[in-house]
Amino acid sequence: MKEAFEIARIIQKSLKGKLSESEERQLSGWRKVSDENERAFQRMISEDFYTIGMEKLEMYDSRVAYGRFLQKKYQQRRKRRFLINMARVAAVALPFVIALVLYVGLNREEEQMVRPSLASNILPGTSKAVLTLANGQMIPLGKEATDSTIITDGTQISASGSGVTYASGVESESVVYNKLEIPRGGEFCLTLSDGTRVWLNSETSIQYPVAFGAKERRVFVQGEAYFEVAKDAKKPFTVQFMSSSVTVLGTSFNIRAYPEEKRSQTTLAEGSVRIYSPGSSMLLKPGEQAEVSALSGEMVKQEVEVKNFTSWKDGRFVFEQQSLEDIMRTLERWYDIRVIFKDEGAKRISLSGNMKRYGDFSQVMKMLQMTGDVRFELHGNDVYITTE
Repeated sequence: MKEAFEIARIIQKSLKGKLSESEERQLSGWRKVSDENERAFQRMISEDFYTIGMEKLEMYDSRVAYGRFLQKKYQQRRKRRFLINMARVAAVALPFVIALVLYVGLNREEEQMVRPSLASNILPGTSKAVLTLANGQMIPLGKEATDSTIITDGTQISASGSGVTYASGVESESVVYNKLEIPRGGEFCLTLSDGTRVWLNSETSIQYPVAFGAKERRVFVQGEAYFEVAKDAKKPFTVQFMSSSVTVLGTSFNIRAYPEEKRSQTTLAEGSVRIYSPGSSMLLKPGEQAEVSALSGEMVKQEVEVKNFTSWKDGRFVFEQQSLEDIMRTLERWYDIRVIFKDEGAKRISLSGNMKRYGDFSQVMKMLQMTGDVRFELHGNDVYITTE
């Protein structure tokens, strides 16, 4: 039980980005002990853990009375020692639940929550895109559009509510490009004529051939996209973005290249890729990421947890020791909101979390405000952020 409270304390500090080096080693070591510990960690940093934990305490028959007492008393800082001692006696069956509930609850001076009635009006993104054909015709696609079949430049295009698919066909001598644009608050899937699948995040565009030529497969991306490239040893697949490009034969990788961020990130999930920038190149292995400066072209390679950079396509936001500025930039695009930092210091706060991508904005705010270090004010679709 003592270990449960110690790990809960460290996880609470982890959510605030305030771990010491020794605590980081302790948490990392505990996570590596077993798969069960790692799963417990992922549950404890999810946005619904606190709520579910309290519900479990209520449902646990022999602990009902204590659970109700805890809910009423956890904010009274004068009684911390008493509550923790009581928890040690009463929480043998649910050590991590009660431990984290205590440490999260007792570390909240006062919950400065965005009013749910307001934040719940801000909804997550949906499937939507605009397809521009070679002749300039623009076709709205997505959840609100009807399924359709389009014939253009000798190729059949099938459009559904969540994606668009180009029929496989013969190689083309003259390469004709289409463009797919995903607005703020949107996402979409694209299947190219060679079978390559592309998941496109909010505020992203991709230009690609209706049918690939005989020598290469080349597309152009701005924004964020996850690729599962169909294998073709005779015809390499190249993605161009900013001042860089990635060449592969068949693999899975994520590219994040928003111009306003002034840097790009290529994260490799499977296979291998070679990334090029002016004057240099770099080979990546699974679990590695190349970050390229848009200004200097300088490349830096590092090992990363791939899911932290690819979970968006699977319906999750995963942040690990990420600055609040970067987190809010991602949320701005997905929820189509505007974020204003009234305190520049708030941008540098580091946070960790694992939350659902399809929940309304109030759920995200509850998770972020667990840190107790920042306060959010909502005016329409404008979110103002200050430090406590």
